[in-house]
Amino acid sequence: MHAAIPMIGFGFMDNLVMIQAGEVLDLTLGVAFGLSTLTAAGFGQCVSDVAGITCGGIVDAVVARLNLPAHGMTEAQITSRTARIWRTLGGCVGVVTGCLLGMSILLFKDTAAADRMKRANELTTIFRTVMQDGHKLVHAERATLWLLDKDSGELWSKIATGEKDEIRVRQHQGVVGWAVQNGETARVDDAYQDPRFNQEVDKRTGYRTRSLLVVPIKMDTDGRVIGAIQIVNKVVQKDNSDTGDRTPGVFDEADERMAVMLSRHVATFIDVVENH
Repeated sequence: MHAAIPMIGFGFMDNLVMIQAGEVLDLTLGVAFGLSTLTAAGFGQCVSDVAGITCGGIVDAVVARLNLPAHGMTEAQITSRTARIWRTLGGCVGVVTGCLLGMSILLFKDTAAADRMKRANELTTIFRTVMQDGHKLVHAERATLWLLDKDSGELWSKIATGEKDEIRVRQHQGVVGWAVQNGETARVDDAYQDPRFNQEVDKRTGYRTRSLLVVPIKMDTDGRVIGAIQIVNKVVQKDNSDTGDRTPGVFDEADERMAVMLSRHVATFIDVVENH
């Protein structure tokens, strides 16, 4: 008991600080500089060790207040081989118990958040380059790149022309969800007349969707669908000037071919990022 109980406190504090510090580093420096989770955990352990040295007195003070019963052993008994074995065993049991208690904080954390942020950070430049110009290829107002998150069963988008925040919808939701699930292109002339259309995003962003062109993104290696490109609101420009009249239009087969070509480029980029 004398050997185990203090180590419970040290193990709990060590793991708690390491996990907290490691998570903060993983979500900040790890995402910014592409550090692995193990590297962030290593730096978190450094912080934890320093905290153990500087705050060890707190654990000792708490243990002292427990008023543990005296062991009543003589000096010879304390230094005996049997006592050393039990002291070591008690310390091991205590530190493992403390570490497991400290790990209980993981039950309340999104442990996949850092991985999602790192992957999104790696793809952001590619997404921005492709999607900011993608809608111009077919004379539309906006383009959005949706990716499938298999862990959460959601489709998410970080880069949407005109939007800054990440948007998430259920995997089967909307025209995008239909295209991803069926692996087929969807052309919609009037979004609000299509029962597949998800109006929640419009309500959230204040944007009005009229026409839609959604093309699934398929990996060349195995044909799996990993997301979709959604191009919104076709416009017809009456002259070639930037300030010419622009009226709402609908997407045609030529637009679809251009969007399919764009989706293949995106699939190639993502394949490079995933296997770099």
